[in-house]
Amino acid sequence: MSRKPLIGIMVNKRSKRKRTLRLYHQYKENTPVQLFSFTPKDINWKTKRIQGGCYINGKWETKTFRFPRAVYNRCYQRKGNTIKRLEKYIGKNKCFNTITFFNKWVVYKILSKSELNTYLPKTWFYKRKRFKKLLESRKHLILKPSYGFLGRRVYLVDTNSPNEPYKIYQDTLKRPKYSCQDSASFYKKIDELVGSKKFIIQELINTTRAAGRITDVRMLLQKNQNGKWNVTNGISRIAQKDYYVTNCSHRICEADEILQTLASNNKERTALYEEMRNTSLIAGELLEKHLGLLGEIGIDMVIDENRKIKIIEVNGKLQKNLYNKGNVSFSCNDLVYKRPVQFAYFLAAAAAQKKR
Repeated sequence: MSRKPLIGIMVNKRSKRKRTLRLYHQYKENTPVQLFSFTPKDINWKTKRIQGGCYINGKWETKTFRFPRAVYNRCYQRKGNTIKRLEKYIGKNKCFNTITFFNKWVVYKILSKSELNTYLPKTWFYKRKRFKKLLESRKHLILKPSYGFLGRRVYLVDTNSPNEPYKIYQDTLKRPKYSCQDSASFYKKIDELVGSKKFIIQELINTTRAAGRITDVRMLLQKNQNGKWNVTNGISRIAQKDYYVTNCSHRICEADEILQTLASNNKERTALYEEMRNTSLIAGELLEKHLGLLGEIGIDMVIDENRKIKIIEVNGKLQKNLYNKGNVSFSCNDLVYKRPVQFAYFLAAAAAQKKR
C-alpha cells in the first residue's frame, strides 16, 4: 500500500482519546498505519468526517479525519449500532469487536452447544421458582447479572448453616452481606437484589487454591497480523484473603507461575496450560461465528478440585491496566497493544486489495 492506511480507535469518552491512543501509538512501530482516536459523538454522518485526535511528531493534536479504513472498538457496549453504521461506509468486517459487553447467558448457550460444554459450570437463566428449586438441592449457588462488569453484584448464596439458614455474600466470605432467618425475608431480599435486571445462576465451583486463596487464569486471545487467533499470554489473579472473586486482586502474576503452584509436576503444568490455550482458541472461533467480528477477548478459567478446567467468564472489553500493575512485567506485554493495530492493518490491507 503506497499510503499508510488510516486506522481509528473508538472510545466512549473524549477524555479517554488521548491516553488510549498513546498506548497504541507507542507500540505501532513497524506497522505502517496512521492512528487516531475518536468517540461516536465525534462522527459527522452528513459530511463523512470525524473530529478526532492523533499524535504528530510526538504532540497531541485534534483535527478532522476522513472515515478510516478500519476501526478498533474500545467502547464498552451491548450493541454495535455505531459500528454497523460505520461499516455501511467503510465496508463490512472492517470494524472489530462489534460487541464488547457480552451477555453471559448468550455466551453460555453458544459454548454449551459445542465441544466446550464440559468446560462450563452448570448455568441457568434466573427465574425465581427455578432458583428456589435449585437452592433446595444444592445449598450453594452463584448469582450474577447477565451483563456484569468488574465482578460487581456477584452473589454467593448459602443455605447450609443451621444458625443462619439464609446467607448472601458479596465479594468476600468474611461475613455475609445479608442474613435472613426465614425463607420469606430471604427471597424478598433476592428479589430486591435482582430487581428488573436479567441474572444467571451458576453452580459453585470448588477450585484449587494458591496459599488458601482463590485464583484464576485469564487467557488473552487476540488476532494477529494475518487475521488469525493467537493466545498472547496468560495471567493469573490471586484473590484477597477470604474473597471468592478475583477482581479484588491480592496479586497478579504470570499464569505459568500459578500453575507451578497448582500442578503436581511440570508435566501436568504444561498440559494444563496447553489445554487452556487450545480451549481458548476454540472458544474464540465459536463466539466470533455468533457475535460478529472480534479482535480480542479474555477467557477466565479456574481449575476445580478434580483438576478439571472450567471457563468462568468471557470478557469482550479487556482491562489492559492489568498488564501495567506496579513493577510487574509480563511476557509478550508489548503484543497486548501491538496486535490490535496489526489486525486493523490486516483488515485495511484486505480492503485495499479488493479495490484493485
